[in-house]
Amino acid sequence: FKGYKAKYVYLIGAIVLISITLSLFSLLYREYFLILATGDILLTLTLLLAILVYVIKNPEKTKDFTPPEDARCPYCNAYITSEKEISIMTIANRTLYFDSADHLVRFLREADFFIEKGDLPEGEVGEVFFKIPEKGEWRSAQRVRIEVNGDRYIATASDEPDPLLKKLLDGLKNRLGSK
Repeated sequence: FKGYKAKYVYLIGAIVLISITLSLFSLLYREYFLILATGDILLTLTLLLAILVYVIKNPEKTKDFTPPEDARCPYCNAYITSEKEISIMTIANRTLYFDSADHLVRFLREADFFIEKGDLPEGEVGEVFFKIPEKGEWRSAQRVRIEVNGDRYIATASDEPDPLLKKLLDGLKNRLGSK
């Protein structure tokens, strides 16, 4: 449950607690035990499956992206003080928090420097998410367009994947895979 919003963890806990309560209740009424136990199992499995499907299809809504207090941007090494336009990237089991989409894109463009320095963990590049400042919502890299505003990269909401971002992420994946 690490990394997911508390309400989803509590929801799973509540379903399990209700399931246990129904199972105990069915023991009291032994003549209906089979019917109650079967209904309990089916209900529990249906609810857990529904939550699992929702979590898989909506990672932006279900994950908790709050950075730890001591989180630093890997690009500029500054503490993350604002979550207004924060971005994250997971590599292996490590989550990297960037203070802006600009720093994440620049990090990807200069990935060779960070690889040579040894600042990147070994492993597979996982999820990449951007917080869209104008909407205040999280979007996966496949649903973001990177725009240039002056000398900064800005993440905006889009239903089409950004070709530049895809190219940069694929390049990092290839370089880390050949490490």
